[in-house]
Amino acid sequence: MENCISHDNKGDGIFLCWRVQNGIFRNNTVYANRDNGISIGHKDTDNIFENNHVYENANHGVLFRNENEQNSGHRNKFTNNTIENNGMNKESSGFYIGGETHDITIINNIIRSAGKGNQSVAITAGKKTSKITSSENKISGSKEIVYEK
Repeated sequence: MENCISHDNKGDGIFLCWRVQNGIFRNNTVYANRDNGISIGHKDTDNIFENNHVYENANHGVLFRNENEQNSGHRNKFTNNTIENNGMNKESSGFYIGGETHDITIINNIIRSAGKGNQSVAITAGKKTSKITSSENKISGSKEIVYEK
């Protein structure tokens, strides 16, 4: 999926479900959706997200849904994205990684809160997640990473 614009939807901007695997999501703009910018869940694994702009969505910029280990969205990679000013309706995260998700790579992204929305955390890792790699990101206006207990 490349060069798409997804905005003002009643739910998520981009919703992956039921084995979206080995996909490339590149150069997309996702904004002003009434839930999350990007939602990843049921067996959505091994995807690459690069050069996307995700901003001003009602909830999280990127959500990994609450799935068990067998069904979680493992081994997804995010690079060179801008995730900013999400949480227009409530406190949120740039990335919220829930469920028993593992092996998520978040490298060289801009994750910021610049006065719009309530994106108070760049990355939230749920208590059952593991192997979350975050490096070389430019984070501003919010906490860098929060591990739920």
